[in-house]
Amino acid sequence: METKNHKPGALKLCIIALISLLLLIPLVMVQSLIHDRLSTKKTVEDEIANSTARRQTIAGPIIFYEGSEKQKPSDKEILHCLLSSTLNYNSEIETETLHRSIYDVVIYNSKIKIDGTFKATNKLLSKKWCYLYFSISDLKGLQSIPEIKICDSTYTLELDREDIREKYNYNRNGGYFEYSSNTLTAKIKLPENIVEGQNLKFEMNLNIKGTKEQTFEPCSEMTTLTIQSPYPHPSFIGDFLPTKRDVTDAGFSAEWSVLGMNVASNSDGMGVAFVNPSDPYLQSERTSKYGFLIIALVFVAALLAEFISRKEITIVQYAIVGLSLVLFYSLLISFSEITGFGLAYLISAIMTTLALLFYFRRMLRNKAAYFVGGFVGLMYIINYVIIQMETFSLLTGSLLLFIMLLVLMYFTSNMNKPNTIEKQ
Repeated sequence: METKNHKPGALKLCIIALISLLLLIPLVMVQSLIHDRLSTKKTVEDEIANSTARRQTIAGPIIFYEGSEKQKPSDKEILHCLLSSTLNYNSEIETETLHRSIYDVVIYNSKIKIDGTFKATNKLLSKKWCYLYFSISDLKGLQSIPEIKICDSTYTLELDREDIREKYNYNRNGGYFEYSSNTLTAKIKLPENIVEGQNLKFEMNLNIKGTKEQTFEPCSEMTTLTIQSPYPHPSFIGDFLPTKRDVTDAGFSAEWSVLGMNVASNSDGMGVAFVNPSDPYLQSERTSKYGFLIIALVFVAALLAEFISRKEITIVQYAIVGLSLVLFYSLLISFSEITGFGLAYLISAIMTTLALLFYFRRMLRNKAAYFVGGFVGLMYIINYVIIQMETFSLLTGSLLLFIMLLVLMYFTSNMNKPNTIEKQ
């Protein structure tokens, strides 16, 4: 016996489309919630950094010596800058994860060896004394008083030489230093047997701690940097990428080599950040960006279920389905803060899929409900695959969703033909 198929009217389709657009409001609210939680996490990171040490940037050493360019007798004297000919940083980093509330923050202890050479110039040799400058962005991270050995003499680096700051202007010749309370200085005397063009060797060792990042300024004619750490998830940052790198589950090593002529005056240096590749907030944010598309496709699947079952789904029921799809993202954020993103996604997807399956089963009392439930579960699987990819996530997601749309187009292509489904 043939029966008339249930077909949604044009007005109902327009209202469903309007509901889809209105659901953008709670989706935006969910994304705002993600940003708020991320802001809270950053606040916790700042609190830990304040009690340990912040991101560290190492620069130097650089030699400054007195000049004679005075316009007036009352003017301050000029300090000229002499960059090292070679500068070698070698950093061995041990990381530790601190837990505060539900948040994890990576801190580190670093043993740094610095060596290199200055080339003696005629102007430098004409001065009895010169000043050596060295910069650490957060001195709270220093574990011992730093010393530098140059020309077989050892000097202790001191903090905030006010007599130097008040007496001189600085010709930085590259902008590597802005004099501040984080700049360490030492007044050094060169040996009398030094000749022009001779290399002045220096070396120093540091033991510092910091949070999340460590960078180095390439303030030399030729700068090399080597970083080693057992941390398996580095992100190389700054203006220069490593020339060599080796990243494994057991840790990483990386090497940089930078010519001074390639360094801009406002250089961000080079270094590493210790990142969490499975940050639940970033992954939740990526997931939520597909929210509207999933809602639209599930609504189309629900319309198809109406057609197959010949049972009407009311506008209110469509709105409840849409809100349940939005609630998935709130569940995801809540669970991911406790369990990690992967398990949180699985729990949230199962809860949402089963809830919608039972809801459609109660509404339709037809096997079409299982089609909708399976479709929702498949959408969440596809979405998870997409956000786990990095290089081709957009292309893969677009293609998979296009295939899903083709499937829906195929099953809905006969909805305008009468008597296509016979009552069993």
